[in-house]
Amino acid sequence: MRPLISLIIFLVTTLLFTLYAQNPLQPEDKDNLYWQPAVKIDYAHFLSSSNVECIKYKEKYGLKMSANIQLKAIVDIPKSHFSKKIKSGRGTIKVYMAPVFCKSCSCLLSEDAVELKVYRLLFDVAELSARGARKELIETQSQMNINNANPMLLTTIKNKWETQMRATWSSIYQEVLIQKKENAFAEWRTLIDELLATHQDYSTQPDDIKRLILGVPIEPDYVQAPTIVGDLKEKDGK
Repeated sequence: MRPLISLIIFLVTTLLFTLYAQNPLQPEDKDNLYWQPAVKIDYAHFLSSSNVECIKYKEKYGLKMSANIQLKAIVDIPKSHFSKKIKSGRGTIKVYMAPVFCKSCSCLLSEDAVELKVYRLLFDVAELSARGARKELIETQSQMNINNANPMLLTTIKNKWETQMRATWSSIYQEVLIQKKENAFAEWRTLIDELLATHQDYSTQPDDIKRLILGVPIEPDYVQAPTIVGDLKEKDGK
């Protein structure tokens, strides 16, 4: 029975790769839109069947739209890491990360040009956080003189940058949409554009999106690492 299940998984994976290879990169699937330089959130991407979140923010802040943006990451490790015959796992751990706009989680009561510009900006802030996390992960590996970072280290770094991302979102919300400060949006837009350009070398790549969309490892002889709950700070009790 097990060989049959393995064969089915192999055939399905092969089919997915074949279909994907025959088509150019599509930075979205049914439910999600993935960050790429040319990708822009539009009104048509707000597809939630529920307006609960929109109504809540309209009653509280007078807003007409609600966007769900996340920073998703997956770690794949070589199958050799599970081999009892190999004392130290061979092969490089693969980290895939990308900002994701959840279309099916985002709602719209009515179109608003200012709010749309803000959500596009927040999407770019998420990309900036992804770049910061990649940069810190690489620098940490270099400082620790290790070729591979374990999944918990990635989770720790990702959590840190997600916290910073949400703090930046909050500042933008307050200054642009709530307090409506003059020139606030232009100033934030300029700052984020400058920071994205500075960290261009750590941008989200097509393989990041490909891995998240397919839902299976894109490298042969790799498996997805177990999901890590918590991080090194929580483990240390800090």
